[in-house]
This record gives sequence, C-alpha cells and structure tokens, in this order.
Amino acid sequence: MNVETSVPGPSGSKPRPRSRGVLAIGTALSILTLVADGVSAGPESRVPWTAWHHTRPLSPGAIRLIEDASERSQIVTGLMKALEKTDLLVYISDSMPPGVTTGPASYLTLLSSDQKGRYLMVRIDSFRLSPSERIVALGHELQHALEVAAAPEVKDAASLANLYRRIGRESPGGRFESEAAHDMGNRVRASLDRVGQ
Repeated sequence: MNVETSVPGPSGSKPRPRSRGVLAIGTALSILTLVADGVSAGPESRVPWTAWHHTRPLSPGAIRLIEDASERSQIVTGLMKALEKTDLLVYISDSMPPGVTTGPASYLTLLSSDQKGRYLMVRIDSFRLSPSERIVALGHELQHALEVAAAPEVKDAASLANLYRRIGRESPGGRFESEAAHDMGNRVRASLDRVGQ
C-alpha cells in the first residue's frame, strides 16, 4: 500500500473541507511555534544542502530546491531545523516515479523503519510546479514529515494511514491530508508573495 499526501492547489482553488481532528499532537503543534512567518534576508541566508543531516536531496534539482527554499523561506528553513531534532531521515526527490504524470504534484511516503530511525520520501514534481510552488510543496510535505515525527507509533504504511485518519482526512486512492500541512503550504506561499517572487 502506498500512502500519499497531496499538496494543496494554488490559492485561487476551491476551498477544502475542514479536518475532523486538526492536529492534536502536542509535539507537532509546538513545532509550528518554532517557524517564523518572515522571509529571508537574501542570498547570504542560503544554507548549503550539506548542512542538513535529516533532509537529504537525491538529485541536483533537489539540492537546488533545498538551497532555494533556505534562501527564500525562513518558514521552510524552520521546518528543516525542526526535522534535525527527530528520528526521521527525509529523502527529497524533484521527480515522480517513471511514467507518473497525473495525480498529486507532491507527496510523502514512508519507506521503512528500523532501530536507528524512520525513513521517508518526499517527491515534488519539478515539471508541473513553478520554482515558487516547489518551495510551497516542500513546506507542505515537511509539515507532514513533522506530523509523522510527532507520532512514534508510525512504523509502516498501515500506522501512517491510521495517523492521518486520526489527525486529517482521507480521499480516494489512499491519499491523506491534514489541515496543518494545508495551512503550512499557504503560509509559505504568502511569505513568498510578500517579497514579490
């Protein structure tokens, strides 16, 4: 079973229904307070991808995405900093699996878990999303990763699905969404819009 979470559409898209249980996990709620609503100061604020140990890019495009996000969004940088304090290792891909051209433009899956930690994959479609929307999608999916981090019982696809049935909502095709991740994407988008990018 492939458990996915999808990225929200642009701000002009149809509103989504409210979640039944908007993120009631204490750790994940406290993470939201770590993240600033500001924007970065400029190129000198770019953090090299090698600075992150729990967020690992899988391609040159994913490296650029992580570095661009650290330069343009203090919010996404805050999410990556928060991930550094978890047991998760989050691989970032800027492409979809071969042959996948429809469906969500980004999603998160749980790859595996062992005594050392839990391993997630975030896929962001660089062909269907603009550079700014890739940063929005990254923020959205990293919020999902922090939701998983706050739920140590999540070790496989079934427990991941149970988490999102509890804190979010399920849609057809085994996809799940949370209000917190939807809101995080909107916060990142708004912060990028404020600087005219």
